[in-house]
Amino acid sequence: MCLRILVTAALAAAAASGTASRAPHFYPDDPIWVDDDRAFDASKVRPVEDRNAYDFLVNTFGKPGERRDVRAMNVNTVDEVPDSSWFTNRIGRREMTIEEIVRGPDQFDRLSLEGWVVSGGKSTGAQPGFRMRDTEGHTYQIEVDPPSNPEMATGAEVIGTAFYYAFGYHVVQVYLAELDRESLVIAPDATIRDPLNGNRRALTRRDLDLVFRRAARLPNGRYRVLASRFADGLPAGNFRYYGTRPDDPNDIVPHEHRRELRGARVFGAWLNHDDSRGINSLDMIEGEEGKRWIRHYMFDFGSILGSGTVHPQVPRAGNEYIFEWRPGWLTLATLGLWVRPWILIDYPEAPPAVGRLESRAFDPVTWKPEYPNPAFQNMRLDDAFWAARIVSRFSDDAIRAIVEKAQFSDPAATEYLTRTIIERRDKVLAAWLPAVNPLVDFTLSPSGELTFRNAAADAGVAPHAESYRVQWGRFDNATGESGPVGDPVTTREMRVAAPAALIQGAQPGSFVEALVSADHPAHPAWATPVTLHFRRTADGWELVGLRRLP
Repeated sequence: MCLRILVTAALAAAAASGTASRAPHFYPDDPIWVDDDRAFDASKVRPVEDRNAYDFLVNTFGKPGERRDVRAMNVNTVDEVPDSSWFTNRIGRREMTIEEIVRGPDQFDRLSLEGWVVSGGKSTGAQPGFRMRDTEGHTYQIEVDPPSNPEMATGAEVIGTAFYYAFGYHVVQVYLAELDRESLVIAPDATIRDPLNGNRRALTRRDLDLVFRRAARLPNGRYRVLASRFADGLPAGNFRYYGTRPDDPNDIVPHEHRRELRGARVFGAWLNHDDSRGINSLDMIEGEEGKRWIRHYMFDFGSILGSGTVHPQVPRAGNEYIFEWRPGWLTLATLGLWVRPWILIDYPEAPPAVGRLESRAFDPVTWKPEYPNPAFQNMRLDDAFWAARIVSRFSDDAIRAIVEKAQFSDPAATEYLTRTIIERRDKVLAAWLPAVNPLVDFTLSPSGELTFRNAAADAGVAPHAESYRVQWGRFDNATGESGPVGDPVTTREMRVAAPAALIQGAQPGSFVEALVSADHPAHPAWATPVTLHFRRTADGWELVGLRRLP
């Protein structure tokens, strides 16, 4: 797709100078399902190491990126996100078994820390931990649970990783393991950054003691830990949810206009991933010298669902930014009589391993991360619909299996979290699937019968439309012009025949246009038609164009 954009830009420049004709609307390889964003060498990339304070200040008091009601810039011609260094279509485009969903990115069924050595201190994040090196030289980050909430942070990390992998994001391998503190061996070259002066020094057993003082201990005297395997490649810091990396020639789509980053707001709301921000991302340089490229990771799910990593999640999380002018002024102006709505939320009593999470007051539309996120603020209804369809693919059984991967010792924790995630899922689907015309899975048979489905009705969050309306037309791929053929057709069925004048005698390479809308008094947005374009092939008709919003 990078090459396509460059070619299109060249054609546009040539056309402006009067030396070329208009480019075709659809190319022979449309729709593109793989974005070639590894075409150019990224060896000159330098790490971006944003800090908490910087990320907070820039996104809270500045306006990074742009705010514009524009369609996501990295979708293909059928309004989907191609595979790329940012995203790989998984459950949203193909069937995944529950076993595959639960396994996620992990290579092993279980992990033993026997023979490993402590290789260094943990460099960032609030969760206590350190680094270890396995017998093959791979580095893992080891993190523990807070004494007040055993299994909470490690469970959240395991669950969040499985979900985000199935969504389609790049994530690292994570494993639960048991660790014997007394058997730890510190490698001779292990170092840690001294918190007092910032200088590196040798890591000592006293540094490990400080970690375990803040760790929940198992009844057998060992510690349940999370082992996160370091990603392959060279670290390049974090990415930002706005702009592009100026030193990466493959990074040409502003991040606030990437659908997988905009739509991440829906996933964040569902799982209360209020920590969705640039500092919790990871860029890794892969490839050989002269052919390097960057893989972009979602990273750090310790503060997700009911976990706040080192304590249960605070009631404000997901309901209000860390800093907002309006609530502060209202509190001041009323001398404290006005009460922030989230303060009144009644959180059910949950097992310690869950932390603080509820579904009754949850509103996916008003949900907020810790502070403003430019990509989230640019999310349109078609971005939200795309993400909600992915959410709809998670069955109750799949959700339960993911939660069971956390291996909570208290069955009540598994039951509570499973039920709450399912209830939040249903709210997400009810909010975003009916918000636009929800018709999907369009096919045009060789004989000219158009069939489709209603995603909102399939998910049980809206009734079927009372009727469907189709306006057929011819489409000129060279000029981009279209013209209606016949009068609009109204049907109660999700199938309709195209006019014979369009289908009979159609030659390979010719195009048909269809504008399909739905009618239901409770959902006026459905009247906005989905615009479709089908190309005639040797075998029939291929969907090459879909636009859900004008």
